[in-house]
Amino acid sequence: MTIKISDKGDQKAVDEIIAIGYPENMEYMGELLSWTCDPNWPIAGSIYEYFIMLGKLEVSSVLQVAEKADLDWRYSLITQVISSYDDEALVECVGSLKKWASQTGAEECDFESIRILTDRELIEASEISKIAKRNLFVYNVWIKETLDAAGKAIYLSPLGDHKL
Repeated sequence: MTIKISDKGDQKAVDEIIAIGYPENMEYMGELLSWTCDPNWPIAGSIYEYFIMLGKLEVSSVLQVAEKADLDWRYSLITQVISSYDDEALVECVGSLKKWASQTGAEECDFESIRILTDRELIEASEISKIAKRNLFVYNVWIKETLDAAGKAIYLSPLGDHKL
C-alpha cells in the first residue's frame, strides 16, 4: 500500500505514514519533508515534531533538504526542526549552521544559525565572534551602498518624511 499526502491539510495520510514506524517508513521521508516548506500549513507541525523525534536518524535528510531549499524553507527547517534537536543530532548540524551563519542577508537564516551556535555552545565564542564581525562588515557595506545609491532622494526629503 502506498500512502500519498494529497494536500496541506491531509493529516490522516501524515498520521498513517508516521504510524508505520521508523525505519519501515523511510521511503516516505522525502515526501514528509516536502510538506515542511510552509510552517502555516496544517500538517507541517506534526511533521516537524516527527523529524525532531527522529533526531540523528534523519538529520542528514533534513540538512540535505535545507541546503537545496529556498531561503524561506531553510529558515523554517532551522527554526522548527534543527533548533529543537537534542545535542547528539545538533552536533551533525554544526557545519551547515556555520555555513548558513556566514551567508549574510539570507532571510534571517544567518541570524538563526548564529543564535543556535551561540545558545547551544556548539563552537567557540571566538569563532562566533569572527562570523558576527564579518557579517556586520557586510551589512555596513550594504548600508553604505544603499545610502550612496539613494542619497540624493534621502537628503532632499524633509526629516519628518522618514518613518521606520
